[in-house]
Amino acid sequence: MEYKTQKTYQRFTLSQRIEHWVLMLSFTILAVTGLPQKYVGHEWAETLIGWMGGIETVREIHHIAAVILLLESIYHVVAAGYRLFVLRVSPSILPSPKDLIDLIDDLRYNLGLTKRRPRMDRYTYQEKLEYWAVVWGTVIMAITGFMMWNPITTTRFLPGEFVLAAKAAHSGEALLAVLAIITWHVYHVHIKHFNKSIFTGKLTEEEMRHEHPLELERIEAGQVPQPPDEKTRRQRERIYLPISVLISGLLLLGLYEFVTYEQTAITTLPRRAVVAYAPATPTPTPTPAPSPTPKAVPTTAQPAGSQAAVAVPHTIADHEHCLLCHGVGAIKPFPSDHTGRGNETCLLCHPLAAAEETLPTAEPATAPSFSTMVLPIFQAKCAVCHGEMAGLNLSSYEDIMRGSDNGPVIVPGQPEASPLIQKMSGTHPARLSEEELAIVRAWIAAGAPNN
Repeated sequence: MEYKTQKTYQRFTLSQRIEHWVLMLSFTILAVTGLPQKYVGHEWAETLIGWMGGIETVREIHHIAAVILLLESIYHVVAAGYRLFVLRVSPSILPSPKDLIDLIDDLRYNLGLTKRRPRMDRYTYQEKLEYWAVVWGTVIMAITGFMMWNPITTTRFLPGEFVLAAKAAHSGEALLAVLAIITWHVYHVHIKHFNKSIFTGKLTEEEMRHEHPLELERIEAGQVPQPPDEKTRRQRERIYLPISVLISGLLLLGLYEFVTYEQTAITTLPRRAVVAYAPATPTPTPTPAPSPTPKAVPTTAQPAGSQAAVAVPHTIADHEHCLLCHGVGAIKPFPSDHTGRGNETCLLCHPLAAAEETLPTAEPATAPSFSTMVLPIFQAKCAVCHGEMAGLNLSSYEDIMRGSDNGPVIVPGQPEASPLIQKMSGTHPARLSEEELAIVRAWIAAGAPNN
């Protein structure tokens, strides 16, 4: 009862407390939706993403929370300007030499080198560190967020590596912020001493004397600056309000451009499970025999003895070159139990029976050079985003032929059946010119050689 009857002092206004709630909620949502994206692939992250409705839903929620945080930041800038210019509140949140002295004295007190605590003013050095960390973090997250939200625009002015650097900085700053809140803020505000002022707006006299003794002394001595009279306040408002409207308008326009400048190039497709063929019995030892050269092959599996065999689903001129395409790390499927097998064993499980219908065969073509014509196109137009996106890497022949998490993107000899051509011919944000697309088509039509 004695604690409740103590004299109290105004600490935060209602608008400042509402700001804190908006900041706290948006920050929490950003952390909950952002960290699983940083650690995607880990079981806990995949579980959280599933609970929230999938990766695309998580990204939408993350973007909405980011917009709310930026809106709150715009309001904070305008409100802080009003307090400084119109109300002439002291800018006590700015760092000062005394903060360094307080930090040293606090360390000495905690180490037992002195029995006297440092006497803090309205804002302690801890509170200033937290405030400016939020300002710094918001600026970093806004800049790097724009670069990831608008990667194509970014790469028009900066090298593609800057998008990857932005991703690293964005996720690293996010992790640092979450850890700082949990270890620093929660300890000082909720564990060391539960400070209720952000909820009630007030501190008791005992709390003021313990945490902000210098401010309490000024209040008791009547040295607190008084708010301006009505006439002075209105004169200042006539100057500040038009300026604040202009600044707010420009910042809101910038936020609108931030969100709508381009359709992001990042699209997440559902993963397709690839079931590798595994023979029911060990592969028999091959017997020397001339290999037939078929003109066509069936598209359905044919029995081979007592074992279900999978027929080759395309025409080939010579079975001795199977592993050129179906080697480890090349075109799938290539089951792990096939490692070490030679070309001579392929037809034992994958027969080339005569077909009723002859499959179409592509006309011979002179393939454009992959190293001098095709790869430079991918490096210039695609590798900026597809260095790791969706598991697709377009920076080398091996990576291109390996494909993405969703399967191969190149079907040798069949450009129109290749997902890469389908994507580039559709609504993909990054487009190849007609000449570039023709080169890639011709290369695939010639069998996509590594020439």
